[in-house]
Amino acid sequence: MPYKILMVDDDLKNIKATKGYLEINGYDVSAVQTPDEALMLVKKEEFALVLLDFQMPESSGDFVAQLIREINPVQQVAMYSADYSRDALKRSYHAGAVEFIEKSSEPQDLLNKVRMYCNRYDELLKTIRPTTNKSENRRHLAAVKMEGQSQVMAEVAIKTKKIAEARDVSVLIHGESGTGKELVARALHDLSPRAKGPFIAINCAAIAKELLESTLFGHKKGSFTGAIADQDGKFIQADKGTIFLDEIGDLSLDLQAKLLRVLQERTVEPIGARLSRKIDVRIVCASHKKIEDLVKQGLFREDLMYRIKVAEIEIPPLRERVEDIEPLVAFFSEVYNKRYQTSRYFQSRTVDILKKYPWPGNVRELAAVVEKHLVQTEGPLVRPEDLDLALYSDQDSFSPGSMRLSEWEEQKSKAKMSYILETIEASGSKTEAARRLGVTPQHLQYLLNQSKAAKLGQGTGA
Repeated sequence: MPYKILMVDDDLKNIKATKGYLEINGYDVSAVQTPDEALMLVKKEEFALVLLDFQMPESSGDFVAQLIREINPVQQVAMYSADYSRDALKRSYHAGAVEFIEKSSEPQDLLNKVRMYCNRYDELLKTIRPTTNKSENRRHLAAVKMEGQSQVMAEVAIKTKKIAEARDVSVLIHGESGTGKELVARALHDLSPRAKGPFIAINCAAIAKELLESTLFGHKKGSFTGAIADQDGKFIQADKGTIFLDEIGDLSLDLQAKLLRVLQERTVEPIGARLSRKIDVRIVCASHKKIEDLVKQGLFREDLMYRIKVAEIEIPPLRERVEDIEPLVAFFSEVYNKRYQTSRYFQSRTVDILKKYPWPGNVRELAAVVEKHLVQTEGPLVRPEDLDLALYSDQDSFSPGSMRLSEWEEQKSKAKMSYILETIEASGSKTEAARRLGVTPQHLQYLLNQSKAAKLGQGTGA
């Protein structure tokens, strides 16, 4: 996808020439003639670079640059002006401009500088946001209302759509907790001829064994203590639709026998009832345990296994489809920004760290991490130094209780200082490093002094 450049200039002739030249060289250029239009665009979109005229009728470029950086503190703004006076240079850099480019410069000089700052944007400043450009894999996943871009998940989506068309085929979905088994079950319902009927979901592991039979099959008034009225079970509620039995592997053997009868006869007998009731229900089951292994252990009926897995869908864990993390972060960022009325996004280098984490809780854990950091982070960006220490390191190294809190804080401080020093080295100056880090030069120096004082204290035994 081409880099997005915003050009702000009241000179229409210059806009046409520069815009055309940059677009020929592969850049996506938006051009406006007033500061108000520029500010509106910066609020809505993210640009690798803003080319800003210094002398405009409505406002000076340094003032507009300040307003742009109030909206996005790390936005790269380069002055692009015919006014190359000492005063213009001083005011521009004071306002946070990264460069001052003369309009009389050779076109190749302009292109070189635009390329340099776009590379810097890629390395340090780019954030992860939803994209309207959908790959073929993303389109397959969108059809089943899932996010991602990996080939393996696209194949899951294709298989789901195909199986959904078979109205009555029982389906077993297998995957670790948090991988999205219920999303697949809902897609099987929504894309099937039963879509107008009810979708009833129940977690077999979340309901007490003594209540589960009544919950599934219903009961008659007085059939047991507490049965004060007739109650339809989930199977009856799902008539003409789909019932989703999550964690089917936790079902007791006696209930497995009753479920087998339901599948064979397509009837349900509520507790205490004399007559069975006909049902028209598609059954979709899911488990994070391998049903075949449970059968070998004598914990699951083999005949029931064959009934529930006429078709089977396997959902891989998130650690095996790392390429899905970026679109998932973008999706959850959009969800939680709307929920909490915030406007924060993860930088691409932050997501690079997330890609190295093993995600034992899969997509559910990733969603929680995104929500937590969007709520707790100060400023518009979630940067690497904002992440919890556990996400930087191998999970086994930081298991709960594996170190004292003081040791944890020390390692976190070392990671933060290491990042600050690397940024200073990459930037070439403390002033530029402070700008990239989103702090004042004075605060950056304070952090450096703190680190030196801490090292001195350790060296003297303080």
